[in-house]
Amino acid sequence: MGSIPFIRKATWYGGRGLFATEPIPAGTLLHTCPAPYASVIYRIFRKEVCGHCFAYAFDARRSAWNIKLAVGGGVWFCSEQCRDEWVRDGVGNVGEVVGAMNAAVDKLAKSMDKRAAGQTSPEVVAAVTTQDALDSAWAAAERASVSDQPIQPLNELELDTVRFLLSALVRRHLDDTMRTAAPLNGWADLLELQDNELAYVRGRPHVLASHLRIFAFVRRIAAAVPALAPYLATAATVRAVLARDQGNVFGMYELSTQGDSEMLGWSMYVSASYFNHDCAPNVRKERLGRAMMFYTTRDVSPDEELCISYIDVADAVADRRKELSLNWYFDCVCKRCERELGNI
Repeated sequence: MGSIPFIRKATWYGGRGLFATEPIPAGTLLHTCPAPYASVIYRIFRKEVCGHCFAYAFDARRSAWNIKLAVGGGVWFCSEQCRDEWVRDGVGNVGEVVGAMNAAVDKLAKSMDKRAAGQTSPEVVAAVTTQDALDSAWAAAERASVSDQPIQPLNELELDTVRFLLSALVRRHLDDTMRTAAPLNGWADLLELQDNELAYVRGRPHVLASHLRIFAFVRRIAAAVPALAPYLATAATVRAVLARDQGNVFGMYELSTQGDSEMLGWSMYVSASYFNHDCAPNVRKERLGRAMMFYTTRDVSPDEELCISYIDVADAVADRRKELSLNWYFDCVCKRCERELGNI
């Protein structure tokens, strides 16, 4: 991690966290994650949010952006500079890959709407409660012939999840072929994030059927984008991203002086996810364009864990713990919770 004043190590309560290696004054910029590993702008906002800096058109008193890629489509920009930087960051062929990807998604989505009109997506009836059962379901999906499978309808959130997954596949492709991975933001770093797949499926049984439909859809896209095909020979890459989507991504909100308001999409900042939660956090996050930045909110002592808040910490302790358990899959044991529960 270079000369930054913290290290990553195991916590006493499980997993890993970031710990100060020296006294850190309040207001210190601890870490900047310059860009997400994967992201998606909700389809309804694609023309209103810059594909590079995530600027919201309505903040600039505009109804939409009108600058697009010269090759391909599905991405809009607030300026020619953002468009050019986006292409340059992708190292050469990203415009062609993403353009083909978006065109394929839109084409298949339209075909799906026509062929699946009036159909209801089949769901997995039996709840999956074991890893073996989950693995078996995915193995069956891998064995299924892509061309012989009927097109199943996807809802708007599922289509946005398709685009999120494809952005991750494009990033992995570029990292593998162009060696573009930023420090702590590569594929190996992503795999170190908490895997919530089984817990997520246990808590929401309908999710497995949804994820299998998404996987089938993404595999069809690979036929139009050969560069991504190697990552879809098995379900491993898709499963890895979906398993870490829950509990490790950040909502992409409008940057408003009144605070967070409209949620425009979501992003996975790998290194940012190394900050654990505390109900009395000593670190705050701030998005500046596509970068995520982290500042200390008070003086921090050596060996003190550096934590952000995942939820509204103004809520009562029971509500905070319930939300963290339901959506982040852990029971909070921070000092504030223990104190408010009367345990210390």
